[in-house]
Amino acid sequence: MINSRYDQARVVTDVQGLESLRKGAREDDPEALKEVAAQFEAMMVQMIMKNARQSNELLSKDGIFDSEQVRFYQQMFDEQMAVTITEGGTFGLADVLVRQLSKDYGLETEADKNRNPISIQEMLDRGSRFPASRFDPELMQSWREKFAAERAEKAAAAEEAKRIEKGFSSPEDFVRSLYPIAEKAAKELGVDPKVMLSQAALETGWGRYMIHDEKGKNSFNLFGIKADSRWSGKSAVVSTLEYRGGVAQREQAPFRAYDNYEASLKDYADFLKSNPRYTEALKHASDPVKFTKGLQDAGYATDPAYAQKIQRIINSTSMTVAVKNYQNSQG
Repeated sequence: MINSRYDQARVVTDVQGLESLRKGAREDDPEALKEVAAQFEAMMVQMIMKNARQSNELLSKDGIFDSEQVRFYQQMFDEQMAVTITEGGTFGLADVLVRQLSKDYGLETEADKNRNPISIQEMLDRGSRFPASRFDPELMQSWREKFAAERAEKAAAAEEAKRIEKGFSSPEDFVRSLYPIAEKAAKELGVDPKVMLSQAALETGWGRYMIHDEKGKNSFNLFGIKADSRWSGKSAVVSTLEYRGGVAQREQAPFRAYDNYEASLKDYADFLKSNPRYTEALKHASDPVKFTKGLQDAGYATDPAYAQKIQRIINSTSMTVAVKNYQNSQG
């Protein structure tokens, strides 16, 4: 409940409230003087808390609380706590300031004149009797939960980033991770998601041999689509095996790079739909044999056994079991 036009200044983030204090000070308002003194006392407490916090940070550097987000919230918490814990006049510094300044500026009341001055020892005694109950247990618990959630989220993101950069550990992991997003792209083409995943498995060795750029960053390129003149995005130049006149040879070639696997799957669907030479293959999208042969006949890959290799993966035990386990896990 706000008791005066200055009470809102007790919230450290309320700039409008602080402006009211400045205006009151210019008008020699006794109430403004009290609030300014209280703000000064809060600043002193805040400095004490800040020094204590900095000392603790030196001990916990690079620990679980060492992040920009945590420091930001801790600073806001310390500032507001400094205001809150001085509201009841616990330390007495504000009282001393009000009495001294009231006397200096002729704002002293009769009650002030008859009041005995507070001693330094009394101020120290007040500080030592600071009630622990001022710390709101619910507020403290909410901060703990917030920090814990941020740490868990950060740790999960770091683990996921590591996993993505390393690729996939097994066919099971490959299918489980990609099947949900492959379904959407497969629907656009009218093919079975298993066919798309089998082609991606051939191109990447079940995700264990992803294309990485010169900095080691995953390109997320699941289908070996090259970065030709039609591509304006990022690319990764790597060594690739091409067949020239039926003879395999190593060449350096630029490949498209994406921000994630979903982008790769979507670009694959767009790539086939926008390229006239794959029109015939897409006419047989529902037939895995005719579709994959159509891709090969249209020149998708230079490997003369490209379609046969995809078909073998489609019918392999690894793909069949992995897809079945994924579908069973979805109920």
